[in-house]
Amino acid sequence: MVQRVLSAVVLLPLVVVCVWWGFWPFTALVVAAAVVGLSELYAAFHHGGYQANQALGFVLMALVLGAMIVRATTGVDLLALALALMVMISLAACASRHTRHGAVAEWALTLGGALYMGSLMGFLILLRALETPPLSGGLLAPLQPQPGAAWMTLALMATWGQDVFAYFVGKRWGRRKMAPSLSPRKTWEGAAGGMLGALAGAFLSWVLFGLPLSLWATALVGIIAGVAGPIGDLSESFIKRQAGLKDAGSLIPGHGGILDRIDSVLFSAPAIYIVLLILVQG
Repeated sequence: MVQRVLSAVVLLPLVVVCVWWGFWPFTALVVAAAVVGLSELYAAFHHGGYQANQALGFVLMALVLGAMIVRATTGVDLLALALALMVMISLAACASRHTRHGAVAEWALTLGGALYMGSLMGFLILLRALETPPLSGGLLAPLQPQPGAAWMTLALMATWGQDVFAYFVGKRWGRRKMAPSLSPRKTWEGAAGGMLGALAGAFLSWVLFGLPLSLWATALVGIIAGVAGPIGDLSESFIKRQAGLKDAGSLIPGHGGILDRIDSVLFSAPAIYIVLLILVQG
């Protein structure tokens, strides 16, 4: 617990500064996290006896992240082109290894890993780029926060609220296992506490930033984070169980690797972004 708290004290200000500073500092942080996360993912595959082409994977991830950045900055949607190029380039690169056993599996893992990290992390960039509609007051209005920073903070606070409440409620009152063979420490009581935490994080963001959402819309965002976050966590647990690992890495003391820390937001950010497009941009 001490390690978890100390790590959070160090990392949280870095994330907050990058979110508030501007689009490009935050994008740089996202890209760096994606690179480390993909490295951890491919290392997990290797530990489990599965092979992936790491160098090729970084190229593929760069394509989808680049398409997300172009869309965020110019509005030009190149995502379909990027996905097509990812498939074509990866197949062409792996075709030369046709005589090797497991070459098809290597191609699939290389492409799948790049899509997992690149496409899902890209939604963090799209969230930070949301600049409409304008904010309407809020406790932090004197600081003149940018709308993109507010929307990104909403996603992070709802997701982190779910994670923190689920941990403490599950630790104190957890009895009924949610997925004993996949993630033995997760309980239904913790999930219920996590849902309350996600709602609390969403409403706190609403109060702080004056988000142009109704109470019901804010609750919907919280519920989405409360559902998508644990699914993202369990999905990463599936990968780690297949690889025979407890943590994806050891970069963050008390938390494991980067992938262990962002697994929930990888699922909650895309879901929240899509809902926000419907709610606030029609």
